[in-house]
Amino acid sequence: MAAAAIAGVSISVSADDIEGVIEAVDAENRTLTVQGITFEVTDSTDYDDGLSRFEDLQEGQRVEVDFDYRDGRHIATEIELED
Repeated sequence: MAAAAIAGVSISVSADDIEGVIEAVDAENRTLTVQGITFEVTDSTDYDDGLSRFEDLQEGQRVEVDFDYRDGRHIATEIELED
């Protein structure tokens, strides 16, 4: 876990990854759910192994999601398709 101090404000960030099947994709809110966890997908999220954009994500795909846990939110940093 890393902590950063910006302008006197402490922000706690931890990085991790999870692998599983996409249970839900919410295009309006740009989120996906894997193992019951909802991940926010941003313009900074990277894609790999056959994925190139948010619209490529589909329920039932097996993926690995690298993410940061920030302020109670799971932010996807990279999403890659698994075999």
